[in-house]
Amino acid sequence: MTYEIALNKAWNEIIALSPSQKHAVKFLTDTYEVQVINKTVLMKSSGSPASEEISVLILRYLIGILNHGYNQTGEWISFKELRGGPSYYPAYQKNTIKPLLKGLREDPDSLIRNLTGRYGGKLVEDGDVSVELVTFPDVHVKFNFWFADEELPPDVTILFDRELAEIFTTEEVAALMFFLAIALLDNSSESALKLNLTSTIEG
Repeated sequence: MTYEIALNKAWNEIIALSPSQKHAVKFLTDTYEVQVINKTVLMKSSGSPASEEISVLILRYLIGILNHGYNQTGEWISFKELRGGPSYYPAYQKNTIKPLLKGLREDPDSLIRNLTGRYGGKLVEDGDVSVELVTFPDVHVKFNFWFADEELPPDVTILFDRELAEIFTTEEVAALMFFLAIALLDNSSESALKLNLTSTIEG
Protein backbone atom coordinates (compact mmCIF):
# COMPACT_ATOMS: atom_id res chain seq x y z
CA MET A 1 0.00 0.00 0.00
CA THR A 2 1.45 3.35 -1.02
CA TYR A 3 1.47 6.35 1.29
CA GLU A 4 -1.10 8.14 -0.85
CA ILE A 5 -3.53 5.23 -0.57
CA ALA A 6 -2.83 4.77 3.14
CA LEU A 7 -3.30 8.47 3.86
CA ASN A 8 -6.52 8.76 1.84
CA LYS A 9 -7.96 5.73 3.61
CA ALA A 10 -7.00 7.11 7.01
CA TRP A 11 -8.43 10.57 6.29
CA ASN A 12 -11.74 9.05 5.15
CA GLU A 13 -11.96 7.12 8.42
CA ILE A 14 -11.06 10.17 10.49
CA ILE A 15 -13.69 12.30 8.75
CA ALA A 16 -16.34 9.67 9.47
CA LEU A 17 -15.30 9.22 13.11
CA SER A 18 -14.18 12.59 14.40
CA PRO A 19 -16.59 15.07 16.03
CA SER A 20 -13.79 17.65 16.03
CA GLN A 21 -11.97 19.35 13.18
CA LYS A 22 -8.66 19.53 15.08
CA HIS A 23 -6.70 17.13 17.27
CA ALA A 24 -3.38 17.54 19.06
CA VAL A 25 -1.34 14.34 19.22
CA LYS A 26 1.97 13.94 21.04
CA PHE A 27 4.37 11.54 19.35
CA LEU A 28 7.79 11.03 20.88
CA THR A 29 9.20 14.50 21.58
CA ASP A 30 6.92 16.48 19.26
CA THR A 31 3.27 17.50 19.27
CA TYR A 32 1.34 17.42 16.01
CA GLU A 33 -1.88 19.14 15.01
CA VAL A 34 -4.24 17.05 12.93
CA GLN A 35 -6.43 19.36 10.85
CA VAL A 36 -9.30 17.23 9.63
CA ILE A 37 -10.91 19.80 7.36
CA ASN A 38 -7.62 20.47 5.54
CA LYS A 39 -6.38 16.87 5.71
CA THR A 40 -3.03 17.99 7.08
CA VAL A 41 -0.78 16.97 9.96
CA LEU A 42 1.50 19.78 11.18
CA MET A 43 4.27 20.00 13.76
CA LYS A 44 2.92 22.50 16.30
CA SER A 45 6.35 23.90 17.11
CA SER A 46 7.17 24.93 13.55
CA GLY A 47 3.93 24.65 11.58
CA SER A 48 5.74 22.41 9.11
CA PRO A 49 3.91 19.46 7.57
CA ALA A 50 4.74 16.10 9.11
CA SER A 51 6.32 13.50 6.86
CA GLU A 52 3.98 11.01 5.24
CA GLU A 53 5.45 8.27 7.43
CA ILE A 54 4.68 10.10 10.66
CA SER A 55 1.29 11.28 9.35
CA VAL A 56 0.19 7.71 8.68
CA LEU A 57 1.23 6.58 12.18
CA ILE A 58 -0.50 9.53 13.85
CA LEU A 59 -3.72 9.07 11.88
CA ARG A 60 -3.85 5.33 12.56
CA TYR A 61 -3.29 6.03 16.28
CA LEU A 62 -6.07 8.64 16.26
CA ILE A 63 -8.45 6.26 14.48
CA GLY A 64 -7.74 3.60 17.09
CA ILE A 65 -8.35 6.05 19.92
CA LEU A 66 -11.59 7.32 18.39
CA ASN A 67 -12.81 3.78 17.80
CA HIS A 68 -11.71 2.14 21.02
CA GLY A 69 -9.85 4.42 23.42
CA TYR A 70 -6.67 3.24 25.12
CA ASN A 71 -6.58 1.80 28.63
CA GLN A 72 -3.35 0.08 29.61
CA THR A 73 -3.74 -3.47 30.89
CA GLY A 74 -0.31 -3.60 32.54
CA GLU A 75 0.46 -6.79 30.60
CA TRP A 76 3.60 -6.60 28.49
CA ILE A 77 3.59 -8.67 25.29
CA SER A 78 5.92 -9.16 22.35
CA PHE A 79 5.23 -9.02 18.62
CA LYS A 80 4.84 -12.79 18.38
CA GLU A 81 1.83 -12.61 20.71
CA LEU A 82 -0.15 -10.41 18.33
CA ARG A 83 -2.79 -11.84 16.03
CA GLY A 84 -0.79 -13.19 13.10
CA GLY A 85 2.44 -12.15 14.80
CA PRO A 86 4.29 -15.46 14.25
CA SER A 87 3.59 -15.31 10.51
CA TYR A 88 4.82 -11.72 10.24
CA TYR A 89 7.75 -12.23 12.60
CA PRO A 90 10.47 -13.07 10.03
CA ALA A 91 9.94 -9.73 8.27
CA TYR A 92 9.65 -7.93 11.62
CA GLN A 93 12.88 -9.53 12.80
CA LYS A 94 14.67 -8.60 9.58
CA ASN A 95 13.49 -4.98 9.48
CA THR A 96 13.39 -4.07 13.17
CA ILE A 97 15.21 -6.49 15.47
CA LYS A 98 18.29 -7.14 13.34
CA PRO A 99 19.13 -3.44 12.82
CA LEU A 100 18.82 -2.89 16.59
CA LEU A 101 21.10 -5.88 17.22
CA LYS A 102 23.63 -4.42 14.80
CA GLY A 103 23.45 -1.09 16.64
CA LEU A 104 23.82 -2.87 19.98
CA ARG A 105 26.97 -4.65 18.78
CA GLU A 106 28.54 -1.64 17.07
CA ASP A 107 27.60 1.35 19.22
CA PRO A 108 25.53 0.45 22.29
CA ASP A 109 26.27 3.77 24.02
CA SER A 110 24.77 5.75 21.16
CA LEU A 111 21.69 3.52 21.05
CA ILE A 112 21.00 3.88 24.77
CA ARG A 113 21.82 7.60 24.67
CA ASN A 114 19.26 8.16 21.91
CA LEU A 115 16.64 6.27 23.89
CA THR A 116 17.21 8.03 27.19
CA GLY A 117 18.43 11.45 26.08
CA ARG A 118 17.09 12.28 22.68
CA TYR A 119 13.69 10.64 23.18
CA GLY A 120 13.31 10.79 26.96
CA GLY A 121 13.15 7.09 27.74
CA LYS A 122 13.57 5.88 31.33
CA LEU A 123 15.88 3.13 32.51
CA VAL A 124 13.94 0.28 34.12
CA GLU A 125 14.80 -3.10 35.58
CA ASP A 126 14.89 -5.89 32.99
CA GLY A 127 17.54 -7.35 30.72
CA ASP A 128 21.13 -6.08 30.98
CA VAL A 129 19.80 -2.65 30.05
CA SER A 130 16.12 -1.83 29.62
CA VAL A 131 14.54 1.44 28.61
CA GLU A 132 10.84 2.31 28.67
CA LEU A 133 9.83 4.85 26.06
CA VAL A 134 6.58 6.81 25.76
CA THR A 135 5.63 6.96 22.08
CA PHE A 136 2.04 8.18 21.86
CA PRO A 137 0.24 9.29 25.06
CA ASP A 138 0.17 6.34 27.49
CA VAL A 139 1.61 4.03 24.82
CA HIS A 140 4.76 2.71 26.45
CA VAL A 141 7.29 0.57 24.60
CA LYS A 142 10.03 -1.27 26.47
CA PHE A 143 13.36 -2.11 24.86
CA ASN A 144 15.27 -4.92 26.59
CA PHE A 145 18.92 -5.35 25.64
CA TRP A 146 21.20 -8.24 26.52
CA PHE A 147 24.91 -7.90 25.79
CA ALA A 148 26.95 -10.79 24.43
CA ASP A 149 28.85 -13.00 26.83
CA GLU A 150 30.98 -16.13 26.46
CA GLU A 151 27.95 -18.33 25.92
CA LEU A 152 25.25 -16.18 24.32
CA PRO A 153 25.08 -13.58 21.55
CA PRO A 154 23.49 -10.15 22.13
CA ASP A 155 19.72 -10.00 22.06
CA VAL A 156 16.94 -7.41 21.81
CA THR A 157 13.28 -7.73 22.68
CA ILE A 158 10.61 -5.08 22.31
CA LEU A 159 7.57 -5.21 24.58
CA PHE A 160 4.36 -3.18 24.65
CA ASP A 161 1.04 -3.25 26.45
CA ARG A 162 -1.50 -5.79 25.19
CA GLU A 163 -3.95 -2.92 24.69
CA LEU A 164 -1.90 -1.70 21.73
CA ALA A 165 -3.43 -4.52 19.68
CA GLU A 166 -6.84 -2.90 20.22
CA ILE A 167 -5.91 0.34 18.48
CA PHE A 168 -3.32 -0.86 15.95
CA THR A 169 -3.40 -3.79 13.55
CA THR A 170 -0.43 -6.15 13.56
CA GLU A 171 0.88 -4.42 10.43
CA GLU A 172 0.58 -1.03 12.11
CA VAL A 173 2.43 -2.27 15.22
CA ALA A 174 5.21 -3.49 12.91
CA ALA A 175 5.33 -0.09 11.21
CA LEU A 176 5.52 1.72 14.56
CA MET A 177 8.31 -0.52 15.88
CA PHE A 178 10.23 -0.18 12.63
CA PHE A 179 9.94 3.61 12.83
CA LEU A 180 11.20 3.58 16.42
CA ALA A 181 14.13 1.32 15.57
CA ILE A 182 15.27 3.54 12.71
CA ALA A 183 14.80 6.67 14.84
CA LEU A 184 16.92 5.22 17.63
CA LEU A 185 19.68 4.26 15.21
CA ASP A 186 19.72 7.66 13.52
CA ASN A 187 22.55 9.81 14.83
CA SER A 188 22.11 12.69 12.42
CA SER A 189 20.89 16.11 13.47
CA GLU A 190 17.92 15.87 11.14
CA SER A 191 14.60 15.29 12.85
CA ALA A 192 12.76 14.19 9.70
CA LEU A 193 13.42 10.53 8.95
CA LYS A 194 13.00 9.14 5.47
CA LEU A 195 11.54 5.69 6.01
CA ASN A 196 9.88 3.08 3.88
CA LEU A 197 7.22 1.74 6.21
CA THR A 198 5.63 -0.30 3.41
CA SER A 199 8.59 -2.70 3.63
CA THR A 200 8.06 -3.57 7.28
CA ILE A 201 5.74 -6.49 6.59
CA GLU A 202 6.84 -7.48 3.10
CA GLY A 203 10.43 -8.05 4.19
